[in-house]
Amino acid sequence: MTPARPASLKDHANGGVARAKYLLLGCQGAGMTALGEILLDAGHLVAGMDQSLVLPFLPPGQKSDKRIHFMPWSGIALTSGPFDVCVISPAVPTDTPIVKQLVREGVPVISLHECLTDVFARHDQLCVAGSHGKSTTSAMLTWILEAAGLSPGFFVGAPQAGFKCSGRQGNDRVAVLESCEYQSSFCHFTPRLAVITGIERDHFDCYPDTNSEDAAFRRFAAGIHPDGCLVFRKECRRTAVIADATNCRTTTFSLYDPTADWFAADIQHKGWRTSFACRHPNNQSIDVDLCAVGRHNVENALAAMATAAAYGVDSHVAAEALSRFPGIQRRFELRGHYHDMTLIDDYAHHPTAITATLTTARTVFPQSRILAVFEPHQMIRTRSLFEEFTRALTLADEVLLLPVFPAREQVTHLECCRLSGELVRELNHNAVKSFLFANLDQVVSRIDHSGIPNDVILTMGAGRTNLIHDQFTRRVQRHSVA
Repeated sequence: MTPARPASLKDHANGGVARAKYLLLGCQGAGMTALGEILLDAGHLVAGMDQSLVLPFLPPGQKSDKRIHFMPWSGIALTSGPFDVCVISPAVPTDTPIVKQLVREGVPVISLHECLTDVFARHDQLCVAGSHGKSTTSAMLTWILEAAGLSPGFFVGAPQAGFKCSGRQGNDRVAVLESCEYQSSFCHFTPRLAVITGIERDHFDCYPDTNSEDAAFRRFAAGIHPDGCLVFRKECRRTAVIADATNCRTTTFSLYDPTADWFAADIQHKGWRTSFACRHPNNQSIDVDLCAVGRHNVENALAAMATAAAYGVDSHVAAEALSRFPGIQRRFELRGHYHDMTLIDDYAHHPTAITATLTTARTVFPQSRILAVFEPHQMIRTRSLFEEFTRALTLADEVLLLPVFPAREQVTHLECCRLSGELVRELNHNAVKSFLFANLDQVVSRIDHSGIPNDVILTMGAGRTNLIHDQFTRRVQRHSVA
């Protein structure tokens, strides 16, 4: 039902046609926000529609950008067109009435990643894929290239503090693209260089088994330019098998295997920083004082440094840049303090990421009680990895659980509550004090009444848990005014 893209679309995306008008359906997603910023940077007009967008207010947590014309989710609103191109997020079904209306009117309808492919068709694409660490590794690599005197384009799944945006076209013919495996969307890209941070079972709604998951990553790796390079974590056997079948050269990184091309030794945590000795090809070594905490971020830094080196950036430049890396939103982000409690937010929604985040919290706050607020993301993921979620959350002192957030799933709220309730019972059975709450307000009330000074309130999840910090911030502001 989707019409073929017109020949002029690449010219629209790359600035060959002045001021094309884009409609972004599902504009509230992080990826669509980044795309909107990229298109605006290229000089185009952008309108956004989202089913959960209630005008005149923006979605919670979305910054106000007056250059984007936000519209109500209604076919009537389309009369403000005509639009040259409509881009739909993965969360918007192609049989949605508004999409059908656009098709009838002859408006080209393409996916987010198809649009990105057109936008960066003439760029050297440095693509970062993998089950974990994509956003941070992409942001680190972008920061390094900027420090090296380039002005890279980028598409990252979270706003970067250093650029105050998550996407831009850039002024040089190089772009860093966070490359998601969901529905094989990353296979649209044509990487000059690529990173695979590791592969784990994750998107159960589109990959029923490891073979189908590996097949998608295999197609992604097969698209790397023959003169390019694949950078991957040496411990990941699934990636190693894929790397053996590629036609390009490969580079490995590791925290554990000194035979890797890029190896981190003598890792030391100092407050919110991490230092390590980076040994890279030809047995050269350089000291890195990383402005980030956690062993998983050391892996991200190694991947970024290795990729930058493959693109010709001096490793000393990369190390110096990482010492000033300002981070990205929702990645162990310090959100402030409330009644002498420390507020931290993280996007972790997979057991491996939750384990890394809670372990990092223990490292930074060894004497504090860790209260983990978690909203499971997707019923199928929560059921499939139930035991893994249980083990990961036992690293907290107390768990405040919300009903499962059923992204892209047709389930009832009662089913979401029941599954989270099962997880609460299992955690309590494992001697971890856990509670189920119906909504964010109840979580805030619990913290208000049972939190004590020196506690760490760590919110995790891909949904709405970050909004808890906004409530605490508003309370602090009201008290300071009073």
